Amino acid sequence: MKQITFSYTTKLTFDDDVHDHSFALRIIPPDSPVQKLLQYDLHITPLTQYCQTVDAFGNHVISGYINEPHRFLDFTIKGRAEVDLSQSRTDFLPCYRYPSELTKPDASIQAFFADHRTACDSSDPAACAAFWSELLSDTLRYEKGVTCSGTTAAEVMAAGAGVCQDFSHLLISFLRLHGIPARYMAGLAYCNGETHAWVEYWNADHWEGIDPSNNCPVSENYLVLSQGRDFADCSINRGVMLGNYTQQMQLVRSVLS
Repeated sequence: MKQITFSYTTKLTFDDDVHDHSFALRIIPPDSPVQKLLQYDLHITPLTQYCQTVDAFGNHVISGYINEPHRFLDFTIKGRAEVDLSQSRTDFLPCYRYPSELTKPDASIQAFFADHRTACDSSDPAACAAFWSELLSDTLRYEKGVTCSGTTAAEVMAAGAGVCQDFSHLLISFLRLHGIPARYMAGLAYCNGETHAWVEYWNADHWEGIDPSNNCPVSENYLVLSQGRDFADCSINRGVMLGNYTQQMQLVRSVLS
C-alpha cells in the first residue's frame, strides 16, 4: 500500500474569443478496491458552475458550460490517494472483449499477429501480455509528434512509432485477438510529466496492469484517472465551443509523489 500526492494542471488558450463553451473533464481519480481517493481540490477558471456524473466505464465526469467570451480554460486538481495492489479490480464489461474504433486490427496487424501468435501462450494472460509488451518494445520506436489523439492502432503499426497511447492501443488489439479482454487506462505515473497510458488485461477473475511503452508491470506508482475501451473513452479534456479562433495551445503538467 502506498499513499501518493498528485497534481494535474492544464492551461488551454485560444487566439481569439470563444463562447458557448461546453466541456467535459475526466480528472478525478475514481475509487476502486485498488485505489482510494483521500482528498482533492479542483479549480476551474473562468469560474463556472459544473456538475459531476459517472459514465458507463466508472469515470468521474465534470461537465461545465461557459457562455461569456473568454480566451482560456484552466483547470487544476490536487490531492492525495492510496494505491494498494494487494487488492484487485473485478469490474468487467463485455465490450472489453471486442475491437474498438482505435484498436480494431487491420490486415497488417492481423498478419503481424499471425506471424507471432504461436510464440505466445494465450492460456496464460499474464505471460501473453508480457510477450506482446516485449515485442512492441522491440518493434516500435517511442517518438513524440508522429501520432495524435485520434491515431488508430493500424496507423501506428504503419508508422512504426508512437507514444504511450499508441503502444497501449496496439497491445489491446493483440490481446483481444487472443480472446483476452483488455482495457485502456489513463492517468499519472512517476515515469511521465504529463498524463500516461497503460493497459489492464483480464486474468481469470481480475484485472492486472502492464505498461507497454515502458515494458513493465504497473506498480503502486500509477494513479488511474479514467478507463475505457480506448483513448476515446478516456479523454481528460473534451470540449465544443463557438468563435473565430484559429488555433489553441495546451500546456499540461502533472506531479506524482
